[in-house]
Amino acid sequence: SKVWRARMVREMGPEAAGKLFPGVEPGYLMILPPGSTSPGPLDEGLKELAEGAAALNHLNEMDSGSNSWVLCGAETATGKPILAGDSHRALDTPNAYYQNQVACPEFDVVGLSFPGVPGFPHFGHNGRVSWSVTHTAADYQDLYVERFQDGKYLYKDQWLDAETHDETIKVRGGADVHTKVTVTRHGPVIAGDPAQGSGLAFKYTATEQASTWPEILWRMLRVENSRELVDSMRGWVDPCNNLLFADIHGDMGYFCRGRIPIRSRVNGWLPVPGWTGEHEWEGDIPFDELPVSINPPEGYIATANNRPVGDDYPHYIAIDFTPEFRVKRVTEGLKSLHRPTAEDMAQVHAQRVSIPALAYLKVVKQTDAKDSATKAAKELLLDWNGEMNADQVQPTIYSAMRDALLKEVLETNLTEKLAFDAWHPADRGLGSFSNRLKARLVAMIEQDDRSLLPEGDTWPTAVARALSKAVATLSERLGEDMGQWQWERVHQARPKHNLSAAFPELAESLDPPAIPTSGDGDTPLQGGYSPANPATVTSLSVARYSYDPSDWENSLWVVPLGSSGHPGSPHYADQSETWRQVKMIPMGYDWDRIEASCETEQTLEPS
Repeated sequence: SKVWRARMVREMGPEAAGKLFPGVEPGYLMILPPGSTSPGPLDEGLKELAEGAAALNHLNEMDSGSNSWVLCGAETATGKPILAGDSHRALDTPNAYYQNQVACPEFDVVGLSFPGVPGFPHFGHNGRVSWSVTHTAADYQDLYVERFQDGKYLYKDQWLDAETHDETIKVRGGADVHTKVTVTRHGPVIAGDPAQGSGLAFKYTATEQASTWPEILWRMLRVENSRELVDSMRGWVDPCNNLLFADIHGDMGYFCRGRIPIRSRVNGWLPVPGWTGEHEWEGDIPFDELPVSINPPEGYIATANNRPVGDDYPHYIAIDFTPEFRVKRVTEGLKSLHRPTAEDMAQVHAQRVSIPALAYLKVVKQTDAKDSATKAAKELLLDWNGEMNADQVQPTIYSAMRDALLKEVLETNLTEKLAFDAWHPADRGLGSFSNRLKARLVAMIEQDDRSLLPEGDTWPTAVARALSKAVATLSERLGEDMGQWQWERVHQARPKHNLSAAFPELAESLDPPAIPTSGDGDTPLQGGYSPANPATVTSLSVARYSYDPSDWENSLWVVPLGSSGHPGSPHYADQSETWRQVKMIPMGYDWDRIEASCETEQTLEPS
């Protein structure tokens, strides 16, 4: 995100770029305290952008999510808290998460593991405490613009010796690549050329010191209660997570785990000057000052990669948070439940009303459709409640209309090259910008802020143009019969095994069938996609779970494919239909029950 903002500032200037990065909107829903909102945008954003931009004047050129929530025992059917949620990312094949239970004399833990990492760092329970995570979106990586001269770099009016060492990169099927690495007090130079006088140094918490995460995971698996779980996170570095938890003692809560450096908020906007000494890290946020809440009086906590704390929190965490649309719908879904069980949490997983869609519908009502096809599309949209259901045509029309408006705004406000790159995002920074701009347009529509529109234009006229373009695009792609424009025709998860391209003759066996999905990137029922390729869902729920500490046998889960990574296994993709219907299957925990119902058993004996 910082590199992308740097490009925009260089090509457009800080004032024009600042219009596209307003910060947090008034009323934005935060994690702590539950239900609290932001007072308004970050007014200092433009000033901070300009300050960072000054460091770039001599240079020529140089973002997944999740939902989670926990409900206190006083609000549930069992009298104990319930913890639920889901993790969002692209659909790996085989799936990134595996349903696992590992038992030994020291612990007995069931949860979702992923290959190469011991323990259950993200989702699981040990019979006493359950836990889950979402991405905090914390900022713990900085870029410093360095000035070099004769093998030295400038820092506080002194020329210091830069470290250098040679690295050899082994290339499969090709010759080794040899490269010289230059390191300053801010980290390795990852862009630019010190020999030419400048470069970007990368400072990152995970490379600043050794991590003790294996020890932390070992402690985590054996904790007795929620407070021990929080304390076990001492020393956790990366990634920073919103850690939710619920235990058999009736406690529940939130903790922001991870190492977050203390420094100026200016560092969050752009690469900053490395030679001034004004943007240095001043230690880390102390462990005991990281955001935490146990048994809040509100009786619930919900996270969806939204801002964790308000302006009264003394430390800078980040400026790039996910729009509040998902967490609002999660919160509304929780409040609609009466004494829910673990199974009832699927109703929150299934929330698919799009808040942006409801905002757009108010403007659609004011549009003047110029032709019969656009009028028909308008009538369909006005007869819709904003639910992104797979079997309806309105989500298809709305999404195409919204994407057409986004493209027009990009082309109006960015240079031709920037607009093209933003529409075809090749990295997380670009994708993050486009998604946040889409959310920004919703706020601008609601506030009738026309600053990104051409002079004299209005939102009804802009949306009318977008609707007309959407109808033309969909007619060409799906045919002129709008009754055949169901969302499921264009909005599908398309699992692709990493080996299917290398072995196309096996692709039919390696690649599970496509899965039509409801929802979009703004709904708890996640189905995000790139506007440049709307036919493929690129962000979806790769695991859903619901933990019941009152009786762990009531806990549930589901993955989009299956529990086996072997294409020949009957369990390679046998959970797909259950997942598509937003249902879950029993998690199980008691070994006697598991052994009584198991179909196969495999024993591995050391030689």
